This record gives sequence, C-alpha cells and structure tokens, in this order.
Amino acid sequence: MRLLPNPDGTFNNRRLDAFFLADDPDLRAWIIRAGGALAGFVMTRIESDGTRVLSDFFVVRALRRSGVGRAAAMATFTAYPGPWVVAFQDYNPGAREFWESVAAEVAGDSWLSEHRPVPGKPELPPDTWMSMTVRPLSTLPGMSH
Repeated sequence: MRLLPNPDGTFNNRRLDAFFLADDPDLRAWIIRAGGALAGFVMTRIESDGTRVLSDFFVVRALRRSGVGRAAAMATFTAYPGPWVVAFQDYNPGAREFWESVAAEVAGDSWLSEHRPVPGKPELPPDTWMSMTVRPLSTLPGMSH
C-alpha cells in the first residue's frame, strides 16, 4: 500500500523534494524544530494572484498541543503579511479548532471558510479552505518585531 511509510519511517514524497530544492521561488519549505530535534515541516506556495497557500503543515504527534505547531504557524504567517489560504480536512475537529484559533490571532475577524472538493478525488469528503488576510506582526495584539 503506497500510503504506508518505508521501513525506516520515511515517505517517498517527490513533492517535498521540490519544496526543499528551492528551484522555484514560489515554493518555500521550513523544518520545525523543538529542543534541537526535528518536530515537523511547513510548505507554502504562491498563487498567480499573490495569495500564499499553506500547502502542507505537519507536527509530530508527540508534540501536538504543545505550542510547537502554533509557534510555527504564527512564524510562517507573520513572515509574509497579506492574503493566505489554508486547507484542512473537516472530519478532523482538532485541525478546525487549531486553524480557526490561529486565523483569529493573525487576521482578527477577517477570515472565511468554505468547503471545496478534493481535486481528482471525488470519493473523498470536501476539504475546508480558510481564507484570511494576515496583518503585519507589529499590529497583532501582544506582538512586536
């Protein structure tokens, strides 16, 4: 089954390679670290209209709900103020709660969510897409440069 990891726990993800090779200036990737250890990764891309898309966001299970993911999301969004979108699976209530909380912090009340079909996978339930305009760091409550 192709969704299972390799024997060493890694996945064959050529898309991940494209983000880390930095050949395309519209693709960005960051490693999330906690206490010097690998904790996850973030991948973003830029749409033709300038909207940034949080393409992938992963935090290892042992560090979920520890603040590591929130710090990584906040750092990612506030590094590039302006329009952003993030998608997540609606059947994951933890993801919904997390992203709504982060959106409220970086965009105030100016975020929207909508359901969109998963491209090429009509058998899957639709994803939730959240659109927001991230405010500059200096304008966020309790934040400064």
